[in-house]
Amino acid sequence: MTLLVKHSLFMQYLMPFVEKEKYELPSKCRLRPENDMFREQEQHKIHFDVNEWRCGFCKKSFRAEKFIDQHFANRHSNLLDNSQGRCLADLCGALHCDLTMEFKKPKSKCNAAAAARNRHLCESLADSCFPVNQGHSASRLHGIFLAPIL
Repeated sequence: MTLLVKHSLFMQYLMPFVEKEKYELPSKCRLRPENDMFREQEQHKIHFDVNEWRCGFCKKSFRAEKFIDQHFANRHSNLLDNSQGRCLADLCGALHCDLTMEFKKPKSKCNAAAAARNRHLCESLADSCFPVNQGHSASRLHGIFLAPIL
């Protein structure tokens, strides 16, 4: 499973609004690509075909993404920037990554505690990435970010 949020609803739906507003995400925003500890590795995953992945660092080939992920952990962990421990996959509860994944999880009952944590995380992301006191664009993007998913 890829860890980049590029597949998330944030990148798919909100980023066009961010770009249209010419809004620059604050440095403390966890959604900034620069804050993704796996960014360098994800940029060096080369996906040629269904069963062919290649490491952009050493050109080794793999038959599945999980194997190239293991390869990065074993051979290129020095390239991982975990100084701030910011994995964008940690934000999936708030960003609804599950709605954009290629596989379907079995449906389960709603967990009220998990839903509350995700709501808090979502509100925290909105506050840090689109502070309402930073002007009209930030305020508008804050509202779009917190709008319910249809």
